[in-house]
Amino acid sequence: MNFDLSETQRLFQSTTERFASAVDVTKRHSIRSLNGGYARDRWQELAELGLLSIGASSALDGLDGSLTDLSIIAETLGLNNALDPWLENGAFPIRLGNVAADEALVSSLLDGSQLVSVAFAEKASRYELFPNNTHVTPLDDGSSYELNGDKHFVQTATLADRFLVTAQQAGQFGIYSVASDSKGIETQHYRLADGSQAAAITFNQVKISLDSRLNITFEQFQDVIAEINVLCCAEMLGLSQLLLNSTISYVKEREQFGVTIGSFQTIQHGLVDCYSELEQMRSLLFRTLLLDTKTGVQWHANAMGAKSFIGERADLIARTAVQFHGAMGITDEVAVGHAMKRIMLLSRLFGDTANNLKQYARNS
Repeated sequence: MNFDLSETQRLFQSTTERFASAVDVTKRHSIRSLNGGYARDRWQELAELGLLSIGASSALDGLDGSLTDLSIIAETLGLNNALDPWLENGAFPIRLGNVAADEALVSSLLDGSQLVSVAFAEKASRYELFPNNTHVTPLDDGSSYELNGDKHFVQTATLADRFLVTAQQAGQFGIYSVASDSKGIETQHYRLADGSQAAAITFNQVKISLDSRLNITFEQFQDVIAEINVLCCAEMLGLSQLLLNSTISYVKEREQFGVTIGSFQTIQHGLVDCYSELEQMRSLLFRTLLLDTKTGVQWHANAMGAKSFIGERADLIARTAVQFHGAMGITDEVAVGHAMKRIMLLSRLFGDTANNLKQYARNS
């Protein structure tokens, strides 16, 4: 089987690499220190390069990219330790808008004029995707809805122009598009492990229009979550490759007892184990991307299984890289610490290893 990239895929790979590599470790801290933890002009540049358009269908003026195409971008961003929220604020809402065929939403995302955050997580619900504490009720005059409830872990909420909020109406699942400056929204911001920002949001009698609901079912929402889980795997693969490359270079230079530590057999065996784990991760990602069916319960199970395996191995590689670097491995001065923290976040997005294995066993 030929695993070589097509000419178009190589073009997007090189474009992503040039964009992501422009920010090195020394610039990373200054950008994260901005209000919101990210620069909006970089988001605009990301959109202009077409790295958002690839996730939308041609019917919505997108490039109709496949999940494999998206995984190439995700892996390249990981390999360059990018700080851009392409996955959580780009691919995620765009795929939702794609399924819902919401032209206005997708158009505002593709041109970079709006940054959208998906509010799906709730307190005390662990990794349950169905909203239990957020409700939408129609007003008596029938002119609009009223949204009430709490969400947490809303990523990049500080910069968001709009929220896609999961909520239930009379027990029926729905996703509602809500302007971030709507009256009745209270936001508490906090930092995540990788340095990015998230927020806990309270919706208190927020009025939203009748056409704010996206045309998407809970099953379709789960399909999109499975896709984003696969993209998490792709980014963790890129991050793991970066960690291995950086550690190999480091042990060739770092000296102890008059020799480079890369000459120690224990170090060599540890790196060989990491290489073996990395190739298993890559093989499983390829297998998942090549599946014919990417909808339904079995697709959810396959994505969960891949996420569990790849997340666990990526975490092992990250901890080994930090161990071989010593204390400096977790400082802001080297890329290794940033990559490890990003893996910590991605491996637990939508579910940790135990939850993913449970879902895989239940649905297989």
